[in-house]
Order: sequence, then C-alpha cells, then structure tokens
Amino acid sequence: MDLERVDSHTVSVPTVKEKHAPSRFWPRLRAITTIAALLLFAMAARSKVELGTYSSVTLGPLRISEPLGVAQVIVATQQVTPVLVFGGLAGVLVIVLFGRAFCAWLCPARWIFNRGPSQARKPWAARPWIQSGIVGSIVGLAWIMRAPVFCVICPAGVICRGAVAAGTGGSILPTIGWLSAVFGAEWLSGRAWCRDLCPLGAALSRLSRLNPFIKVRANPERCRICVACQNACPEGLHLVKDKDFSSCTKCFACQAACPRGAVEIKWF
Repeated sequence: MDLERVDSHTVSVPTVKEKHAPSRFWPRLRAITTIAALLLFAMAARSKVELGTYSSVTLGPLRISEPLGVAQVIVATQQVTPVLVFGGLAGVLVIVLFGRAFCAWLCPARWIFNRGPSQARKPWAARPWIQSGIVGSIVGLAWIMRAPVFCVICPAGVICRGAVAAGTGGSILPTIGWLSAVFGAEWLSGRAWCRDLCPLGAALSRLSRLNPFIKVRANPERCRICVACQNACPEGLHLVKDKDFSSCTKCFACQAACPRGAVEIKWF
C-alpha cells in the first residue's frame, strides 16, 4: 500500500480499499499502555517506591494531581496549600498537552464498562451542560460531606489502588466488589459510564477545551460523510457533523474504522 503524505503536521495513513477490517493496532497499543501503567504502580508499591495513584502521581519532586480531586480536597478541607495548587496546575498542563487521552490510554475502566446496550444509544444532546452539572455536584458533595467522596469511589482510582494492594500482597476483593456495583448501576441507568456518567471524564472533557494538540480530522477529499467514525467512537462523535471535540479521548478508533482512510491525526 502506498503512503500518502498530507502535510508536515499530519500522520500519514495508508490508502485503503473501500472494504476492510478495522485495524487492531490502536486498541492493542492502548491495552498494553493501560496494563503497563497498572503494573508500574504495583511494582512501585512492592518496592516501596513512592509513586502515588492515578489521583496524584509523584515523580521525584514533581507531583501531578488530577484537577477534580484537587477541587474536592480544597472544598472539603477548606484549605489551599502549595502542594495542592502546583499539583493541580501540573494536572491541568497535562490535559492541555494531551486532552482527555487519560481515559483511553491509562484508565482501565474503559475496558470494563461501556459494554451494555446503553453504548449503542446516542449521547445526551445537552451533554456539555449535563457534564458540567455532574462536576459541580461532585464538588458540592465534597463540600457537604467534608471529604473528597468521588476520589474514594472513582473506578479508575479503585482499580489503581487494587493494583497497589496486589503489589503489596493485599486483597483485591474490595476492588472487584465495587466495580461490580458500578457495572450494575451502568446497566440499570441505561447510560454508558465513561461517556455519560463518569465525573472524572466530564471534568477532563471540560478542561480539554484548552487542548490544541493531537486532533483527529476528516480529509474532505476522501470523506464521504458516512457514520463509520461515529459508530466506532466511544463518545459517539462524528468528525464532520460535530463541532465540539472536547470529549475526544484520542483513542483513534475512528481512524481504524474509516473505510476510505479519510481520518488524519494532526499533532497541532
């Protein structure tokens, strides 16, 4: 197959035939990345190396904290410390650079949930407003309860803590039990957890409006405006019809599914 060069900031993609099987390259690479990250947390805990969890990662003197968790801690404790502020700012910077890529490349919940019939349903039409309401509710709940409640029950954090427990010889039964409860709630609600209900995903989507890098775009010369990209996208995004791509997780499922090779990955 010949490679077509589109411009200096675009990843060249192979010209494909009209009918093809979706590539498994991106899903496999994402799965490897997710598993490697969890193994890293487990091995760090076993070696007694301070690495933290997904909520707040410690890399030597640098701490990168998840902004929603920082907001919860601040309103719950009613204290603002330099560690929280700089950790939260570092987290925002990561989102500016990579958008919502955490959800596709590191969060293991993406591989567990979104399997029910709800995934076939379209996202809420007012999703941005609903997601903002979810984030506000979580922060408000932290203020009322005087504790970062969602940090305790967040599936991504629960799985990460389960990996740490496994690395130190602890039990992972609490992790399995809680994930089963969330899985059941997803089915009963009729909505997909990662796309519609997850407060962390909602917060990352709102902040991803600041992200100008690693964008997927449809090549107008190749695109025939079908729905292959939308059907493959976990967020239900259509590369031509939709305008707001802040919920894009950079999973590149759309590129793998496009029958005409019309999806391009632009670095900026």
